This record gives sequence, C-alpha cells and structure tokens, in this order.
Amino acid sequence: MSQRKRVAVLVGFVAALFAGAIATLVMNVPHLAYAARWEGTPGVFVVRSCAQVGEAKGSHTECDGTFRSDDGTTVDPGATISQPLTAGATVPVQLTSGGGYVLVGVASFCGWLTMVLFGLTLTACAVTAALAATGRTLFRAAWPAVLSVPAAAALASALVGAIAEAVT
Repeated sequence: MSQRKRVAVLVGFVAALFAGAIATLVMNVPHLAYAARWEGTPGVFVVRSCAQVGEAKGSHTECDGTFRSDDGTTVDPGATISQPLTAGATVPVQLTSGGGYVLVGVASFCGWLTMVLFGLTLTACAVTAALAATGRTLFRAAWPAVLSVPAAAALASALVGAIAEAVT
C-alpha cells in the first residue's frame, strides 16, 4: 500500500472516530442532564396501560398515563413514554423541553453516563490515533491511561446501573 493510501486510510479512520464520538455525545448528553434532573420539569408518571408498537426490530413498548409535576403546576393526562413499565406503576420522570419524558434515578443516570463516557473514550481514541500518526513520542507512553480511564469509568458506570436496576 502506498504512503498516500495509508495516510488517507488513517485520516478516514480518525475522522470516523471523531464523527462517532460527536454523534454519541450529542445524542446522549441531553438525556444525561434530564436523568440527573439538571434540566426539565421533575414529576411522576402514573402508568395507565402499555402496548407493543412497531414491527419486528423496530418494535418497542409504549406506555400511556398521567404526568404530574412535583410542584403540581403541570398535569398531562395524555402523557406517553417509550419504556417497558407495568400498568399501575408510579415512576419518577423528567419532562423534557421537547415534551417527552425521561426516567430518572440511579439506573437511568448510570445508563446515560455510560454512553457519555463511551463517547469520551471514542474521542480519546481519535486523539490518540491522530497523535500517534504524527509521531509524537512523548504521548506514546500515556495513551494506555488516556484510553483506559474513560473506558474503565464507563464499565464501572454500567455495572452500578445494572445493580441499581436489579435491586429496584
């Protein structure tokens, strides 16, 4: 393979890593903020009924019910949430700026945090690949730590989220 092709492949690889990192972060950081109750309107969702919607791989559980904000100022009797819940359950949620609902709590927060940390791991991979390609010898010794810290944090977050989900 020629030098020009190797450079093109490497540039494409780094660009794909950065694109994946940006997409992952853009899609998951807002959900993390809602799950942590840093954004949106806190309240509870009382599940009336749930049904499978969609077909084959695109199917998911959608539940309808009533949302009531914690301060009592907002009530939505026609609220829906795309989560596999149990009819009659009352779950804490956050009303988003787009009018949707996001589950809150340790398991939800850890799930979104895991995805954000995965995005940071992709960013670290892209930076590491770019710096390695430029021949930065000082950075070569640090790349295992740069990659392993967000990856280990993501795995720890996933574990805590799984345990929290199992005990609730």
